[in-house]
Amino acid sequence: MRGFGRGTGAFGRRWVELYLLLLIAEKPSHGYELSTRLKDFGVMIPGIGQMGSLYRILSTLEMSGLVATDWDISEGGPARKVYKITKEGLSFLEDAMESVYALKTNIEKFIERYEALKKRE
Repeated sequence: MRGFGRGTGAFGRRWVELYLLLLIAEKPSHGYELSTRLKDFGVMIPGIGQMGSLYRILSTLEMSGLVATDWDISEGGPARKVYKITKEGLSFLEDAMESVYALKTNIEKFIERYEALKKRE
């Protein structure tokens, strides 16, 4: 589990994808807004060009059919690409939740056993 929870490695990238799908399902958003909202989860995109990494992940989600995009030109500034979740994206997120719930159960067991170990000391 190298890089667990920080967005590094394949496992971390999968988490970032799931966080993004959840955030986009909650509210269609542009890339910068998504990067700000990721911070609510304590998620940091790795690398020097974090926004570039974020947009690569979003592009992968779009090419996979999990998100779709529209252009927002309403704010007077440059047009912004807004990401919205697709039916396939919602289905993917729902399927992924089975693994998330299983992981949660395993983490809870780990914590219980660790706490029992600490009490023996």
